[in-house]
Amino acid sequence: MSITDIINWSNENSGLLALLIFVATSSVGTVVWICGILKNKGKNKPKLLVSVIEQPTMCSSFDIGRSNENLHMTAFLIYLKIRNDGEIPVQIDDIHLGYKSESDECTDSWYWLKDETILLEDYTAPIGEKIKVYPFLKQKNNLIDNKIHTYLSPGEYVKGLVYFEQAASTGKNYPYMEPDYKVQTIIVVHDSKGNKWSVEHRVIKVQIEPIRKICPSFGLTRQSCED
Repeated sequence: MSITDIINWSNENSGLLALLIFVATSSVGTVVWICGILKNKGKNKPKLLVSVIEQPTMCSSFDIGRSNENLHMTAFLIYLKIRNDGEIPVQIDDIHLGYKSESDECTDSWYWLKDETILLEDYTAPIGEKIKVYPFLKQKNNLIDNKIHTYLSPGEYVKGLVYFEQAASTGKNYPYMEPDYKVQTIIVVHDSKGNKWSVEHRVIKVQIEPIRKICPSFGLTRQSCED
């Protein structure tokens, strides 16, 4: 085929050539678009990293002492660090706590505390000659001017106490304490976009008396509301 034949064929089939060029460029554009989606998959999503700070994290079970009902309760104080490790801002929402129970019905599952409780006073601890006031995550402190900061931009983190009280119980739904005086727990943090982020942590279980020397209202929020 001569150059003249090629030119004549191209002129006679210009529409077909335009269509082929369009299909080719569209295919390339589609491939680039799909590669972009795959490359960015998982990005632009929230990602919270949740960790538990050992001190002053703890829990305690104690008798309420009402009549002869053998009522008891359990309270948890958890010091959390939550970091936004994603690429978009996100709001911390509800926080739930589960623990392994003494109850035969809950041995292999989590017993859940889904309502955070207001602690009636700041939690403090002596450090040398000074008193350290631990900030709450979601409630205002009285002794320090803490700011409630639960809306986290990428890279931001916040530390604070969350507190839970179990409702009065007559059964064995108090935490199972392992030989080293620790309780297996799981803390689940929900965000405003419907995601859940969790961490498991073994929490030290202590007697109520030494706690109340530091924080006299520990474990008494529910009772004070009912009285």
